[in-house]
Amino acid sequence: MTRPHNDQGVSVIIGTLLLILITVTAAAALALMVSQMQKAEMTQQSHLAAVKAESVQFSSVSFQNDPTVWNQTPYNITNSGNWSSVTLHLVNLNTDDVDIVAIAVSSSGSSNAQYVSNITVINATLNGQPQQQTYNQSSLGTFNLDIPGTQSQEIQINFTNGFPNSPLFIGTNAQIKIMIMTSLNNFFEQTYKSPNPVIQSSIATENLGELQRDVLVLDGSQSTSDNTINLWNWSIVDASPAGGNCGGTLTNPANYTTGKVTRYNPPSIGPFCVNLTVTDNTGMMATSNYISIPADPQFSPPANLYAVPVVPGWVNVTIKDIHGIGVSNLSVNYIVEYNQFGDLTLSKYEGMTDPNGNDSVEVMRGNGTIKIVSGQLSPIELAVANITS
Repeated sequence: MTRPHNDQGVSVIIGTLLLILITVTAAAALALMVSQMQKAEMTQQSHLAAVKAESVQFSSVSFQNDPTVWNQTPYNITNSGNWSSVTLHLVNLNTDDVDIVAIAVSSSGSSNAQYVSNITVINATLNGQPQQQTYNQSSLGTFNLDIPGTQSQEIQINFTNGFPNSPLFIGTNAQIKIMIMTSLNNFFEQTYKSPNPVIQSSIATENLGELQRDVLVLDGSQSTSDNTINLWNWSIVDASPAGGNCGGTLTNPANYTTGKVTRYNPPSIGPFCVNLTVTDNTGMMATSNYISIPADPQFSPPANLYAVPVVPGWVNVTIKDIHGIGVSNLSVNYIVEYNQFGDLTLSKYEGMTDPNGNDSVEVMRGNGTIKIVSGQLSPIELAVANITS
């Protein structure tokens, strides 16, 4: 006699086992999903941390204006007044490498940034030796220029041939913005503005023994810049042909001097037109408008009085300034000092120097000594005679 099977008990056991299996599977799937979510979160947080930590600094920038580059074929431009290139010193402040994928340049007056198509790495090495290296955009339009962690790269961008639509004309007085983009989609940018030249002028007096001279003091110390100004170049033009009008055409060649504050000894009495060009440590420069400096006779004061007797019975007088140039429109007095026979007579007793600084007097009769006087100059005593009397 056989015992009956308990199918109901077996079913309960199988059902329980299936439930346990389902629960375990679900728990494992949930754990895997949580793990993947945690991993994705960690990856995202790591990426965000990397993006946040990435830092590139423009350590130094140097703009160049090489006129010989613009003067070559195919440009053939003389004195273009545009930058020819810029050298950037980029420093990676993070310990991880930085991958530069794009560089763009924009300037004031331009609505769109221009992306650089090729650059030259100045401090690249090849087999351990210094070797300039050129990077061009790949088919994806990127450079893949690597800057190792805590290190730097010095790169040069040519405005003449470094852009798809070369040349790129950027005036030396324009404001320039340079932007770089990394593979982490970080953007780092720096704006460079032209400095602002400011002129202050004054007159100082120098004692030169028996005479005094005025000198022009030019002060550019109030000029401003976002960077450090390191060059002050002054242009001084004699504006006497233009009547001191600095807004017109100045025909005389310019004289030049340098320095934040400089003392200039004009070669003539003026008037003068003066402008200032300042350059900062990035190479950015700006030139001021001309200012007018009024004429001052003491810029080039009379320094020497000459008197020479000539035959028959004439005396020529010459007055020159400190530069050896004849001084015009100066009063000259002739005084009879010694009159041997009481008949010494001169053709005049007061004269005026001509444009060459000359004047003359004739001894009409007699002989003796005359004193020649002009302003503060040391007078001259001269023996004279009329040889026909």
